[in-house]
Amino acid sequence: MDDDGAFDVVVLGTGLTESIAAAALAKAGFKLAHIDRNPYYGAAEASLSFDELIQWQDTPNPGFSSFSRSGDTIEQARAYSISLSPSLIPSTGPLIDALVASGVAKYGGFRLIERVCVYDVSGAVKPVPGSKEDIFKNKEISLVDKRRLMRFLMFAAGEFEDKKELEGHTNTPFPDYLKTVFSLNVQMTNAIAYALAYCLSPTDPTLPALHRLRRYLRSTGRYGANPFLVGHYGSTGEIAQGFCRTAAVSGAVYILGREIEGVVPASDPKHIVRLVDFPDPLSCSLIISSASYSSLTRATPVVPPPSPSSPFSSSSPKYPVARCIAIIDRPLSLGDLTVPEAAAEKESAPTSDEAHAPPGAPPVLDTAVIVFPPSSLSDGSSTAAATVLLTGEGTMSCPRGKWILYIALPLPGLGEVPPDPRTSLKPYLDATLALASPTSDPGIPLKPLFSSFYIQQHPTDAPSPLRAEEPVVPALPHLTPASLPPVLALPDAGDAAAVQAEAVFWEAVRILRPSALQPDADEEVAITALWPAMEIREEGEDD
Repeated sequence: MDDDGAFDVVVLGTGLTESIAAAALAKAGFKLAHIDRNPYYGAAEASLSFDELIQWQDTPNPGFSSFSRSGDTIEQARAYSISLSPSLIPSTGPLIDALVASGVAKYGGFRLIERVCVYDVSGAVKPVPGSKEDIFKNKEISLVDKRRLMRFLMFAAGEFEDKKELEGHTNTPFPDYLKTVFSLNVQMTNAIAYALAYCLSPTDPTLPALHRLRRYLRSTGRYGANPFLVGHYGSTGEIAQGFCRTAAVSGAVYILGREIEGVVPASDPKHIVRLVDFPDPLSCSLIISSASYSSLTRATPVVPPPSPSSPFSSSSPKYPVARCIAIIDRPLSLGDLTVPEAAAEKESAPTSDEAHAPPGAPPVLDTAVIVFPPSSLSDGSSTAAATVLLTGEGTMSCPRGKWILYIALPLPGLGEVPPDPRTSLKPYLDATLALASPTSDPGIPLKPLFSSFYIQQHPTDAPSPLRAEEPVVPALPHLTPASLPPVLALPDAGDAAAVQAEAVFWEAVRILRPSALQPDADEEVAITALWPAMEIREEGEDD
């Protein structure tokens, strides 16, 4: 920062989209200040310790409401990293590319999801056949159904856009498409639609579902038998912090825990940003802000247009999602399911539960996803699919012998007043707890050590309180990425944030340094890639 507090860019909010964009702009040489009203990184996608989670729930939060919890204390509270909006990372896609190209991957660790299962109406969990090997090893699938399933998966993994099987069906509800075009039975349809394509409801259209499914199928095998990873220490929030660290290394200035007092015009002209309880104003040529800061401007912000090739549509559903966080001290037992060898390789020593497990006992899963299709529970939703993400000690998010359950349920068609999240999610929590490994006394049911329920709303539906008068913003460049709905498919949020961040980056470069995009630009000035080429270190040089 210069003596007069002048920057090229001021970024408001440290969500994943803003953090990726900030890191890319800082690496491109722009002077940047990154501000967040919260005392932590990640905004609505943050990873918090247990005590921070309690404090967060006791403070008004734009985009979140209807909090309830079972208690305020837990043992080893500082050993938890709890995600507010958990998601998975496909092994191939925009986010993993950004992590590698930016060097942020070296700041954290990642864990392969060991098992994806579907909850059956009978109360059992079934493995999801996502590969040729899975299909042929599954003794519950008949030979005829195996052939139908293989035919569909080969179709879905290829270039299907011009195939006759898709003609006239791009907007057909995906479960109906699977049944009518490929003659798949209900069990296989549920597995594919909700646990492979991660549809949110029975009405999800076919073409977007096929695009998601193809990306996931092509991710299988890159790091192991499962296509999905989860980051250590709460995943998304920790990843956002990694991009912020990269921006700071490149010279960005970080100011956390400060509200925006106002944004006022100056004679330059430049934006002047004033912070509460902060002595010096900040001036900049461009503001990039998350949607939760949208009330800071009366001018119409410039929103980067989505890429035509982007798989993340602006028409994604905007309804809220009910969420539950539960901490348990017994592992889940998924019957006689076996963990694939590639996914079972441990990154650390076995946990105490694994070391003392009796011979022949089901494997103790450190990470897993359980999907509840619509109508899979008699007292559950008939219009939406619920997902349960399990993370254990191997994700560095909780102590040994403890696991965190993240339950999410979309709430479509419920108007402006969503229901009590505890009422909506308790059937799914109870069904998941019933899968816990038995103890010496089978009459003792598993009870969570802690549980919390809340509603996450679309950011634009939530107020953004200010501690001063509503500021006046001049008609200067101001970028606001289109806010991501909280109801994106579990593996899509990170990739969608990376796609938006790249659009913000190029629009910011166009505004701030258009000469850098000219074909004849000087080599030292030209910006030709989102991330500059990483330096190649000599052998033996410290990493």
